[in-house]
Amino acid sequence: MDASSIAGLVGIIAAGCGLYIMLYVMGYFQYLGGKKQHDIPPVRKQELIDKILILNDPSKPYHIAEGIDTDLLAEWKIVDTKWWGIMNKNGLRQAYTARLLLDESRHSVRCYEELYRIDWTVGLQGLTPKVNYERAFFAGRIIYKKEYAKGYAMKELKSLEMGKVYDYRFDINEIRGPIISAVEENGWEWVPVTAKRHVVFKS
Repeated sequence: MDASSIAGLVGIIAAGCGLYIMLYVMGYFQYLGGKKQHDIPPVRKQELIDKILILNDPSKPYHIAEGIDTDLLAEWKIVDTKWWGIMNKNGLRQAYTARLLLDESRHSVRCYEELYRIDWTVGLQGLTPKVNYERAFFAGRIIYKKEYAKGYAMKELKSLEMGKVYDYRFDINEIRGPIISAVEENGWEWVPVTAKRHVVFKS
């Protein structure tokens, strides 16, 4: 085989690999759950939703609510003015959102994550956050949270009650960790996905 033939073969292989990666990112070949053996009997879908919603806590900087096009939406309390000062002081520059779809037939909770840029602007209420939700600069599956440590791992100790001190860590695992625990402790499977279409309601 001459050099030109080898180069052509390498090009075909590279193109094939590129096509596979592109299709994978678009959600094809995506594992959607259902194959994992559960040691714990899975609870009903609504019961799991209730257990996840009960994770909401006024002292925590994140909020979980029922979604419009998906079952649940978890995100930082960007719309809550009580948290703006703490978030800005801690250098929070990325808004995190996790869409959760509960597939009762597979007993899996599919999660699609998005990161948006936060711009802090000065207005009548002081520094206020502006998030462009129309365009995410990262979407899919966040594997290594340390990639965003500079934006999320800063801490502030804030006393909200006499004798009680809270440690605010703007780390995506602060939102994701308790939800994963609730899912797995109730016999369901946690399944991160790379395509948004796998976590929205089917028309």
